[in-house]
Amino acid sequence: MTQQPDTEPWAASRDASWYSRPNVHAATVLHMAGSPGYGGTMSRCGRSVLDHTNPWRPTDAPARLRCRSNGCRQAWPTPAS
Repeated sequence: MTQQPDTEPWAASRDASWYSRPNVHAATVLHMAGSPGYGGTMSRCGRSVLDHTNPWRPTDAPARLRCRSNGCRQAWPTPAS
């Protein structure tokens, strides 16, 4: 997990700070960053606002934690063949 400049793609878990008891012990799903939206940066799949305090490089995100919804799935880097 490393800090990313605004020009590079990045991934993060959703911002759960508004839940009464958020699970903050582990990243459950990582989403690819999309466009700015109300309250923060939206995920590419459009399902959530992202937690920008703990960004990941897309290449460092484990496959098991990657969001599989259409927008995010298309944005994840593919392995070189």
